[in-house]
Amino acid sequence: MISDRSHDVLMPVLLALAVALLFIGAPMNGAFDWSDSPRHALNGVFIKDLFVAMPLHDPSGFAYAYYAKYPALTILFYPPLFYLLSAPFYALFGVSQETALLVVGLHYLMFAWGIWRLFRFWLPSYQALTATVMLAAAPEVAFWGRQVMLEIPAYAFMIWSAVQFIRYRRGEGNSCLYWSIVLLGLAMYTKISTGFLALAYCVTLLAEQRGAMLRQRQHWIALVLMLVGLTPLALLTLKFGQANVQSVSGIADAAVSRHSIQGWLWYARQIPGQLGWPVALLALAGLLLCATQRLQDRMSSGDRMFWFTWLACGYVFFSAIDLKEARHSIFILAPLVLLAVLALRALLSERWLASACTILAVAVILQTILGRPVQYVGGYAASADYIAHHAPRNSSVLFSGYRDGSFVFNMRARDDRPDLSVVRADKLLLSVAVRRELGVKEKELSERDLANRINELGIHYVVAQPHFWTDLEAMRRFERVLASPQFKIVARIPTPSNYDAHEKELVIYQNLGKVGSGHTQLELDLPIIGRSLKIQK
Repeated sequence: MISDRSHDVLMPVLLALAVALLFIGAPMNGAFDWSDSPRHALNGVFIKDLFVAMPLHDPSGFAYAYYAKYPALTILFYPPLFYLLSAPFYALFGVSQETALLVVGLHYLMFAWGIWRLFRFWLPSYQALTATVMLAAAPEVAFWGRQVMLEIPAYAFMIWSAVQFIRYRRGEGNSCLYWSIVLLGLAMYTKISTGFLALAYCVTLLAEQRGAMLRQRQHWIALVLMLVGLTPLALLTLKFGQANVQSVSGIADAAVSRHSIQGWLWYARQIPGQLGWPVALLALAGLLLCATQRLQDRMSSGDRMFWFTWLACGYVFFSAIDLKEARHSIFILAPLVLLAVLALRALLSERWLASACTILAVAVILQTILGRPVQYVGGYAASADYIAHHAPRNSSVLFSGYRDGSFVFNMRARDDRPDLSVVRADKLLLSVAVRRELGVKEKELSERDLANRINELGIHYVVAQPHFWTDLEAMRRFERVLASPQFKIVARIPTPSNYDAHEKELVIYQNLGKVGSGHTQLELDLPIIGRSLKIQK
């Protein structure tokens, strides 16, 4: 058996190898699926382009013009840290989905290493390793962690914050507390919802120190540090993140009401799918053992309070939000995995413990590989390539389809065609309140007016997903315009996917009409930040 000391030395190498193998299943070559993913990737490209252009005289004008050219930008809707960290990588390695995934992968490695380091406070090295695999390779974690999403980058900062907090509790100095606050702040600058962990810190310290907690100078310094550090984020959220605020306060298409029992049980029902049934059942057993004091020899009362408040605060926080998605609650899976392994330690003898941990970790990996592959939809990079090879200089391309973000990012990834702009058909024909489920208004444009407007905008090519939103009359008019003699089908691009996606192909049309120079005013609704713009193209 390899010693704990040897495991500790080998751990970064083993985790790097594991993460690299995990990313073999990540979608590449511009084959985004989830609508937010290419937007997160594009936001980092915008930061890179902003620093290259350095428009000190009018940065907001630069941002609006950038959105008019690449209308998938959501830079102010989300916290900015991941995009700031992505920008240098785009500058070094070029704009591509692979570059964005590299940044996510580095965060994934730090996340896995942080989980192992956190679990090592309570588990021997090998058990901490298998517990790390159970979490890092869990179906829900691996599904979102191998896409350009914010969950794993935020989780990485959050976990290392917890590591520093435990070090502070164990008497390793006040600097650990300050680092804990800084790292949690960085997690919130990546994804705001990680902030619930601060409440777990406060409850743990209060339970351990009681009134003495308020008399210690370092706690007040930490509080001031957090308040000052998060003030810019709070202002950004209040000004530009109204859709996020709405997701907390109430949305029209909530899966279940937060005022119902179903709403408060919703995330509990997701746990078996997130971790797998074996880990979920063992976590429940660990929770019961912890509640009945059966784990006293494994954890102190302060330790139990820390993990319980992490789980409880997170569960209440996410359950109180109307917008429910299973990925939101991955931040409370770490306590459940630790409880699962502690339950194994309590229920099995040392003779069987290592084998059981190994079997459980392998089962999680197999469930992720076989049952939760990362989804992809291709064809968008090929469509962008076609446009890049055929479109006249300084022209625009009109896109109509569900995955507009994927097409826009792939167009920006063509560094040889910075002269091309993208116009979205839904922006031209509709007014959508963030997403269609929250409301849509159709604009009154006749077929003749629409055809003329396409010419005015300098659009030589149209890329369209057939029958996209054609239950709306405005989109049916658009399809009739494309079927007119003004447009000619010049290519059909298949959109291969590993699931039953919305689209099967993208059709590229050439505009045979009298196309103008494109120097005209473009009106853009930005409901995601509550603004409407008129931009001269």
